[in-house]
Amino acid sequence: MKVILGAGEQRWNGWLATQQAELDLTRPASFAAYFGESRADAFLCEHVWEHLHRPEAVAAAKLVFDFLNPGGFLRVAVPDGHHPDPAYLALVAVHGPGPAADHQVLYTLDTFTAVFEQAGFTVRPLEWWDADHHFHHTDWNPEDAPVYRSSRLDHRNAAWREGHAPPGFTSLILDALKPA
Repeated sequence: MKVILGAGEQRWNGWLATQQAELDLTRPASFAAYFGESRADAFLCEHVWEHLHRPEAVAAAKLVFDFLNPGGFLRVAVPDGHHPDPAYLALVAVHGPGPAADHQVLYTLDTFTAVFEQAGFTVRPLEWWDADHHFHHTDWNPEDAPVYRSSRLDHRNAAWREGHAPPGFTSLILDALKPA
């Protein structure tokens, strides 16, 4: 079973799309009711964790860990606090405009990794900007768990993929792996 947390309008083949009303990262009872004795093989969560206060973020990571099969993973993406574009940072800022009005945290690789390591996960970074504004990415497979707001899939990064421009709208993306 592969589950998208906070899917919004996002739909991917082979993934069950859920909304906060079904699976609320701040309510363990919603996970217990949804899964019962079952567990997921994978979770996907794109641009949700930044809406949680730090203590909620760690508790949510522990909740996902508990409802994930051993050897499973969570692919998670948030806005990147080290992104070099001031317009991007303004758009995703804590208490920023529009959908960012309830953003609680702007993560960097170090601060986001810590959330999942505290929950027992091993973390593998996939895409991120460092403090010197250099973009890093590994050779991750979108077929395993697609993240639209990424260097690989977002239409705003077409010129980068063709080698003509720096990446535009990217996310800080991690795989949080539950030990087998």
